[in-house]
Amino acid sequence: MQIGICIIWLGIPGTFSLKEKRQVCSSLFSRLRKSFNISIAETGQQNSYRKSVITVVAVNTEKAHLYSTLSKVIEFIKKDCRLNIENYTTEVL
Repeated sequence: MQIGICIIWLGIPGTFSLKEKRQVCSSLFSRLRKSFNISIAETGQQNSYRKSVITVVAVNTEKAHLYSTLSKVIEFIKKDCRLNIENYTTEVL
């Protein structure tokens, strides 16, 4: 069994409160869970309304499939005009 972890640093320029940020993140999380078989959570910058750090985790028996899934998640997020990916790291254990 292989575990893929992707940590993504996001900028959320159009928000002006934590409530707006939560709405954007909640919408993103539900769409990602619906599209991919992943677990996702906000793991950093919870008190900043313009930034967020999210962690995406996927499990599979093949490393190639994990890298493919995580790269598709990144591309999915890049298409969302409300978000900017500032940085990300991907690791398979």
